[in-house]
Amino acid sequence: MTIQDLLQANYEKLLEQYTCNLEGVLTLQATLIRDILPSIQDELELSPEATEWAKEWLEDTYSIFRISRRNDFTRSFAMESVRKNLLWRLTNMWPLEILRPTPNLHCLPKRVRDRFGRPVIVIEVMAVQTASDTFRFHIIQTFERLRCHLRCLNDEENPGPRTPILQYVILLDLKSLSFRDFNIELLSWTLREIVPRFPGMLAGVFMLNYSWAHAGLWSVIKRVLPQSALSRVFFLTQDELVQYFTRSSLPKNYGGSLPTLTRLDNPLRSREAPRPQGTSQPYDLPPAYQPPAPTTSTSLSSTSLLNPFFGYPASSRLGLTSLQHGRRRKRDLARTLVILFWIRWRKHLIIGLLLAVCVFAVKLASRRKLFRFPNGALDWRALLFSWHHHRLLHLCH
Repeated sequence: MTIQDLLQANYEKLLEQYTCNLEGVLTLQATLIRDILPSIQDELELSPEATEWAKEWLEDTYSIFRISRRNDFTRSFAMESVRKNLLWRLTNMWPLEILRPTPNLHCLPKRVRDRFGRPVIVIEVMAVQTASDTFRFHIIQTFERLRCHLRCLNDEENPGPRTPILQYVILLDLKSLSFRDFNIELLSWTLREIVPRFPGMLAGVFMLNYSWAHAGLWSVIKRVLPQSALSRVFFLTQDELVQYFTRSSLPKNYGGSLPTLTRLDNPLRSREAPRPQGTSQPYDLPPAYQPPAPTTSTSLSSTSLLNPFFGYPASSRLGLTSLQHGRRRKRDLARTLVILFWIRWRKHLIIGLLLAVCVFAVKLASRRKLFRFPNGALDWRALLFSWHHHRLLHLCH
């Protein structure tokens, strides 16, 4: 399978997931804004500006979709992930501090896209000698700028049905990077702490200007990358790059007909940057953002193989599965364990119970020698007489 075929398959799969799960994502989004945000506002005692900034992120349908996709569109998992992400953003990104984009990060003009309409980012990898808090904050700000830019691109499209822009294509220029200057600690921190907070924004990463020294570097890097990321990394020659993008979509730096990177407009340096502190005017909601009409939910047994929360009762609605009581209750798990124990051992339990009843009956009969014949057989007439006698005494009293 060629690179183009692989990227096309991933692109079509992503669009299909977006179309099939959009209604459920919008319902989740409405719940987050209506229920989760007020609870966090009370918990953290947020100011009106911080609350509005948090709401702006929750109103980004495309980000909520990507987080839901990362959690396999399971409603409770996605809701918990969004809540943790929002707390992280309020802790690490608020109040906002606007920093200029790093000079080695270039976003090609809006009209320049790859074959599937995705914006193109060029990163000239530089040697990093430090992993200071300031530099790490620059990385967080960069990811936030990319998120805001994707949303702006979608909001500027004409209203009505459209194909959303959900991901970037990255051109990673390794010309200035050496193995000696590579900071594995900073890369590990970015992959562990930042990428999960901004999931699913990269459709593919094209390695450019690589040498034999980078092969050894790659053997180190791929050990800290998940398999899903490795399948999106491609090493291309300049001819292969031009064949995929065409010359009209590439700067002169990489064999194209566009001006050099330093002379091209960079949208990340304009109004797509995060809004400064104190700006309370929110972004407009996407046209499709309307809570859908209630639909019938389907209950899932706690022992159903279709239940992702096996052991707890769940319900499925709009393609999203959630816990029936909103949380994992210990009594539900205990009830499930009892049911599974009964299913597994019921035959043995029934036989044991019958044997216990028989033994008890024999012992009871052996103790009541008054009601036995000399040969040891039970005297049922004596038992019947005794019952009538006790009945008459009861009536007399």
